[in-house]
Amino acid sequence: MTDHVLGALVGGVWNLASLWCLMQVVRAWLGPQPSTRRAVLWLLVKFPLLYLLIFVLLRSPTISIVGFGIGFSLVLLAVVGWLIRQTVQASPARPHGR
Repeated sequence: MTDHVLGALVGGVWNLASLWCLMQVVRAWLGPQPSTRRAVLWLLVKFPLLYLLIFVLLRSPTISIVGFGIGFSLVLLAVVGWLIRQTVQASPARPHGR
């Protein structure tokens, strides 16, 4: 496996993990049973732990930073596209553009 492919895989998985943690923060903070404590715990997982992990991984010569950026961007585009699609499907139909 080339370093670009491995980097893309790592970037995609890391971005999924990061977005999942962010989703957990929002749910803990704004969900039906808000909990500042759980929100802070998820922030501690997301920021120090995930960023420390990626710092260590990207120092490895077998993972390409360019590949990481590509994988990260592809996952981000896919998630944004999925959210847009969900929003469009959930919006009420407006006859005649009103």
